[in-house]
Amino acid sequence: MSRQEDFIQAGIEYRFKHGKPMAIGGSNFFEMANEMNRTKPFEAGAEYGYQYAVDKACEWLETHILHAEADGYMTTDLFKQFKQFIGE
Repeated sequence: MSRQEDFIQAGIEYRFKHGKPMAIGGSNFFEMANEMNRTKPFEAGAEYGYQYAVDKACEWLETHILHAEADGYMTTDLFKQFKQFIGE
C-alpha cells in the first residue's frame, strides 16, 4: 500500500472510531462507501506531518552528515544521534 493509501485508510478508520460513518455498504459498494467515508482533512494533516518529519530529517542530516566524516564518527554513532534527534 502506498503512503497515500495508508493515510486514506487511517482516515476512514478514524471516522468509524470517532464519528459517524457517511456510508456503510456491503462488498458490492465497498469502494463507493470508502470514498464517501474518506476524511480529507485527516489525510491532509497526515501528509503535512509526514512532510514535516522528512524536512526535519533532511535538516538534521545536512548539518550532521557533512561533519561526521571530518569528526571521525562511525556511521552507527551517527544513526544513534539521529534516532535521539527524532525522539525515538
